Amino acid sequence: MIENADLEVRRTNALAYWRYAHDYLRAVRTLSGRHRLDCDEAQANYHLAAQALEFALKAFLRARGVPADTLCNDYRHSLPRALSEAAARGLPTPPREVTDALNAIAPHHQDTQFAYVPSTEGAFPDLTPLFSAANWLLQAIAPVVAADYTAHYSAEASPSTEAFIVRLRADLSATMSESPSLQ
Repeated sequence: MIENADLEVRRTNALAYWRYAHDYLRAVRTLSGRHRLDCDEAQANYHLAAQALEFALKAFLRARGVPADTLCNDYRHSLPRALSEAAARGLPTPPREVTDALNAIAPHHQDTQFAYVPSTEGAFPDLTPLFSAANWLLQAIAPVVAADYTAHYSAEASPSTEAFIVRLRADLSATMSESPSLQ
């Protein structure tokens, strides 16, 4: 039987956060690829994309030693604060497009709720910048997350760090090549 403390470690390690980010990215890509909704009706898509960015940044911070309770209590849903701390802890400098996308969604990704993303009537969302930002982050942090996992949590039969990186990136590549979103 797995103890509660063991479950909490499994739920909050860097690899778990990477997978959460990837799952949110997959969900928003799937949802936006199946339904052509205007911006007013696509708020869930924005929210899912923001969650992908948040969990990607938290995955990197966990891999760099930030405790899970600190992420929950001190960073909450602040994308700019998490990005700033990640940069301070060695995240490669993101391309401008990544920071622009993150900064565009950040005011809507609030601690107590997701705030409506306003648009012109009848406009359709362009989620490509958010997809690209999440993809860049997950690609960039895969080596750090894999190294953290193999150093602290892997079993003897677990894949090597290099094999883990290949698997993470293959999963991400498959997600990004799946049905493109309707823009």
